[in-house]
Amino acid sequence: MLDYITELNRSVAPAAENEFHPLDLRRFRVWPPVVLAPMAGVTNSAFRRLCRSFGAGLYVSEMITARGLIEGQRKTRALAAFHPEESPRSLQLYGTDPAVLAEATCRLVGEGAVDHLDLNFGCPVRKVTAAGGGAAIPIKPRLMARLVRSVVGSAGDVPVTVKVRLGVDDGVFVRTR
Repeated sequence: MLDYITELNRSVAPAAENEFHPLDLRRFRVWPPVVLAPMAGVTNSAFRRLCRSFGAGLYVSEMITARGLIEGQRKTRALAAFHPEESPRSLQLYGTDPAVLAEATCRLVGEGAVDHLDLNFGCPVRKVTAAGGGAAIPIKPRLMARLVRSVVGSAGDVPVTVKVRLGVDDGVFVRTR
């Protein structure tokens, strides 16, 4: 018996053939179209490999600071490492300076270290938002656009996605037109 089948989901039928389409990220397709969200302190390589046995299609690393990568911080490099069995290699990058994000992206892509990059514009942790990062970035749409352009422009054919939240808190929401 499969460990993830419980009383709550026992009667849920599996997806029908062709009910869902793969997630198309240009260089590769994600099947099933289910992504393990990046979680700081949780989604390390061992956890991602454990989760793979439960069937998601893409496993994103925990949040990696761009500045830590370009400064060569040992702990940051270790967090950004992938096990040889991991494919595709999906890394979530965090930063508030377009030049720093661009340099980190160039290094990761140039080293062939990643197959996918995800930008963190969703972390609600106070020390991140107080520094203007994470969920505080969408409040500044011009900065957000510069950050996205800097990474996409440096990523070559490596696909880039963005993690966002509705707002920083119940009183500050990001409004779109």
